[in-house]
Amino acid sequence: MLIAAWVALLSAAPANAATRSGKLETPPPATAPAAPETRSGVLTLAGGAYAYLPKGLDGSPRPLLVVLAGARDSASDLLAAYRTHADRHRFLLLIPTGQLPGSWDMIEDLKSRLGAEFNVQPRYGRDLANIDRALADVFARAAVDPKRIGVIGFSNGATYALSIGTANPQLFGTVIALSPGPAYPTRFDKAQRVFVSHGEKDGVLPFDNARAIVARMRGRGMTVEFERFDGNHEVPRALFEKAIAFFVAGEPAAP
Repeated sequence: MLIAAWVALLSAAPANAATRSGKLETPPPATAPAAPETRSGVLTLAGGAYAYLPKGLDGSPRPLLVVLAGARDSASDLLAAYRTHADRHRFLLLIPTGQLPGSWDMIEDLKSRLGAEFNVQPRYGRDLANIDRALADVFARAAVDPKRIGVIGFSNGATYALSIGTANPQLFGTVIALSPGPAYPTRFDKAQRVFVSHGEKDGVLPFDNARAIVARMRGRGMTVEFERFDGNHEVPRALFEKAIAFFVAGEPAAP
């Protein structure tokens, strides 16, 4: 059933599948830029990404939320969905773009090898490198609070958010996955805050995906807020609001 869900959503393999770790090389910002951007609006970043700077910036470090697209999302869709929240709570948005619309290198690579190899392990490539470049660019141009960086996604984006989010606890204090597929946590950092939601009647990516991932993370001592709901492959408005509030409210736990 899981393989069928992948086949329904995914197609060609990535051009540059390389690292298995999912580790990002860009460190959290140690200091703010000397003259950080404060004007509200959209910035075009390295790696084909976009940033949104909310209204009311004064140069002091603000939280950053990295938003990863799902199968049917565009950058403009994500900006429209998150912009009001970013303005209200004054957090920055970073919206990377994958090499293939609505998917990510690790997901495409796994799909290309399922059924052809035993013990298939995830590999990452150009998309991961482009996220690294985008992070370095936004850190150089805007004041970001290194303790308030999160990553969120829906569907394919949730799968990638869980996989690279847990692989990079040095960057992401908060990881939010809305209806993920089979994800591959490689590290289990108890200081991370994790939020997972999934519809019990999901006909695209089965509910059991999320339940198994949550059980695995909790078994390794991670604190995970798990929101199950009576619905399909979707994000109900109230649940989306709760996920945003989870990001806004939290800081990583003390080690």
